[in-house]
Amino acid sequence: MTAQERDELMQFLRELSTSREPVDPAVRELVAQAVTQNPNVGYRLVQEVMGLRMALRAQTRAVSTPAPAPAEVAGSWGASVLKVAVAAGLGAAAGTVLADQAASWLASSTEDADPGDWA
Repeated sequence: MTAQERDELMQFLRELSTSREPVDPAVRELVAQAVTQNPNVGYRLVQEVMGLRMALRAQTRAVSTPAPAPAEVAGSWGASVLKVAVAAGLGAAAGTVLADQAASWLASSTEDADPGDWA
């Protein structure tokens, strides 16, 4: 996890912790049961939301900017978040933007590479 990813995660968790919006007791109970049965459920829920936020930001940039810079994803946590964003079925537009950014980044990072060095 990068410092920026950690900051974004901490901001998100602060938002959740300070929210005073009413919640549906039945939903709260189902989520609590799922987390009790498998503690990784909380992690996965946060990862899902962070991935959706990442995709939304990418889509917003794509709409407002003609040629967005490729998103940098460092560390395994960030890569997992990106996978979640793509796998979440965010719609054709967001998926296309993310795929274009990834393809652009991959193309630019391999242009000068010697295939003999890939072993």
